[in-house]
This record gives sequence, C-alpha cells and structure tokens, in this order.
Amino acid sequence: MKKKLKQSVIDAIMDRAIEINKGCKEQCRDFEIMLSRKRENSLILRWTSIDISNEDNPVQQYRYECFQTDGTSQMCSVHYADQDEANEFIWSLEPLYHQQFAIDHKL
Repeated sequence: MKKKLKQSVIDAIMDRAIEINKGCKEQCRDFEIMLSRKRENSLILRWTSIDISNEDNPVQQYRYECFQTDGTSQMCSVHYADQDEANEFIWSLEPLYHQQFAIDHKL
C-alpha cells in the first residue's frame, strides 16, 4: 500500500527542489519524493542531474537529499561505502511523488 503524503510535505520538499534546480549547473529533472527502508522516519528527494558540457559524453547522475517526514530538511545527503551498499539503498526506494521538472508546483 502506497503511503499518502500531505500536500504541505510535498510543497516543502518541492520548494527545495526549485532551489536545487535554480542552482543546478547541469540540467536537473525527474524530482521524486521517496521512502527508503534503509532510512526510517525519513523522506528522500531524488533527482537526476545531466551534465551535457561534453555533447559526445553526457553524464547522468542521481542526486539525493534527506528530509524529516514533515518535509523539514535533515541537511544531509546520501553516500555509500561501496557498490553493494549503493545497490541496497537504491533497491529500497519506494516512490511517493514524482514531478518531472522543478517548476512552481503550487499553480
């Protein structure tokens, strides 16, 4: 059963996504609010950054930021000790809300 997020939580986290997008040197898109079994009582904002400075070799990466369940930033990011830990974390994610671009979500 998928957890339902309060609109105030979505608004708080997506407000942060707008800030991230404004400061993004690359192209940032596909902002998702997620749960992780690896980080209880936390929400994860995941987005994709795409560096197209080298058109022949664009680099795409997932970025993460942690939030309290009320939408307050935990001022942390997600790091892994090794590839196994990274895979375990990625497979533990459950999407709750998706927004392709960080635009004003309150319109």
